[in-house]
Amino acid sequence: MKAKKFVRNTPHLPVRNLRATLDYYRDHLGFTDEWTFGHTDGGLRRDELRLLFGEDSSFTNDVNNEKHRLSLMWFVDNIDEFVSEFKMRNIEVAADLKTHPYGLREFAFIDINGYYVRIAELAEEEQKEAPHNI
Repeated sequence: MKAKKFVRNTPHLPVRNLRATLDYYRDHLGFTDEWTFGHTDGGLRRDELRLLFGEDSSFTNDVNNEKHRLSLMWFVDNIDEFVSEFKMRNIEVAADLKTHPYGLREFAFIDINGYYVRIAELAEEEQKEAPHNI
């Protein structure tokens, strides 16, 4: 019998245009295994990270606009390689790689739907002390 536990969280994110979003994540960010359900729902993945999208431009504009942006956090291994990759892919970085006092190294970019995507990894000193992965 399987033990009871939470496994992952994958929000169904609203996007302005599903096709443009899937193309962006595939062509600019290296995601694969694209799928769609009808014309308004779809997703893709990269390694263990899975993203789900639903086309709803009005809701997307409510979530991401001049006043605020919804922040997403993606945890990675080997963040320095991701920084290099993003530079190679000409992804505009919104916040440079930095080690924060709360024990994470992170950088950020803004995707085509206005999401503020923080990419993070435990700082090395935190990895040695962490009882489990974040």
